[in-house]
Amino acid sequence: MATPRLLRRFLSSQAFQWLLSAVGAGYVLLVRWTSHIDRPPPPSGGPFIIALWHGRLSMMHQLRFGNRALVALISSHRDGQLISKCASHYNIRSVIGSATRGGMVAVRQLIRLAGEGHNLFITPDGPRGPRMHVNKGIIELARLSRLPILPSAIATSGGKELDTWDRFLVPCPFSRIAIRWGTPLLVARDGNAADDAARLETALTLLQRAADRAVARPGSERI
Repeated sequence: MATPRLLRRFLSSQAFQWLLSAVGAGYVLLVRWTSHIDRPPPPSGGPFIIALWHGRLSMMHQLRFGNRALVALISSHRDGQLISKCASHYNIRSVIGSATRGGMVAVRQLIRLAGEGHNLFITPDGPRGPRMHVNKGIIELARLSRLPILPSAIATSGGKELDTWDRFLVPCPFSRIAIRWGTPLLVARDGNAADDAARLETALTLLQRAADRAVARPGSERI
């Protein structure tokens, strides 16, 4: 029987993560090909910082639009590395790091890529929560980059919410999928970060409820 140390080493191996990412990407393709997708056109303009709650990351490829890769800010944690590898199968590039203190290298990379016309992607409650609570990183990135934040939401009629901090949703094939876009939010350079975070949190929560209702997902009103 493998010890916890050996198991962690195995899970952290690049070969295993690439294999697992290929399986995950194939499963997500199966979901997409067998499901009915309700995806209104995104707002015009951009580039944007696209925001989505961490628990709905499994279908993040549905948020890519335009002719350039979506650029996601991903944690350097093992789970983040796996998400990055999965995302690469869908023309989603990753910047590894943080948008909070100590993450200026990542922030500079994101701003440079946005200048090339890429939309950016952040889970504002990631990488470790609290669930559905906007952390300051995305507000600081919007302030520095002058990019509007585009709230988004994804819901599926079928799927299992895991017993994780974010209640991560694993969608089922043959589902109904709803994607919803909010109104882009601008962050002023001299604005109040707490107020901006509260504004984004309210917009994301209301949008997620609307997406869940669109596919009759149980429990949407408890979000």
